[in-house]
Amino acid sequence: MMVNSKSNDSGKPGKVGDQWRTPQEVFDALNREFSFCVDMAATKRNSLCDTFFDEQNDSLGFDWAETINSMYLLSANKYVWCNPPYSNPMPWVKKAIEAQSNGLGVVMLLNNDVSVGWFAEALTTVSEIRHITGDKKENSNGYHSGRLAFLNHNGDPINGNNKPQFILVFNPFKIGARVTTYIHRSELYK
Repeated sequence: MMVNSKSNDSGKPGKVGDQWRTPQEVFDALNREFSFCVDMAATKRNSLCDTFFDEQNDSLGFDWAETINSMYLLSANKYVWCNPPYSNPMPWVKKAIEAQSNGLGVVMLLNNDVSVGWFAEALTTVSEIRHITGDKKENSNGYHSGRLAFLNHNGDPINGNNKPQFILVFNPFKIGARVTTYIHRSELYK
């Protein structure tokens, strides 16, 4: 198995939006907390960690905890980042659960939809669900949306996101805690 370090690109297009990149500020805010070692679902263009797995090096085909532990032997409290293709998140949720049960932390960014099967699956072991909310505009009675502006292949924001997102934390030391929190979008864009 080969691990990319920003030198190859799979070149395979996914469904619209499957390769959109997490806004750098959002990733940075979470990375300060979790110190991600690997991006588990990336391409050369949208990867946010130096080490990443793309479609060519399919991370769904191996044990995440075993692989990451062999790559980072001396690191404690390892966490990986995963903003999976939104067209089919179920296999990614299952891999996060497997990794969590084997001692690896996973943080995922997904559409906030609690009515679907993959969320019911995540709910069996998820440690924390962070709902991203809007917040009050300064000098106004209105509110900013909590929806994220993902980045396209050129790194430009894609405005008009019609779905909210949440962050799922699979902490291997708090399996099934289901702590529900709320974070203002502006806190992620600091």
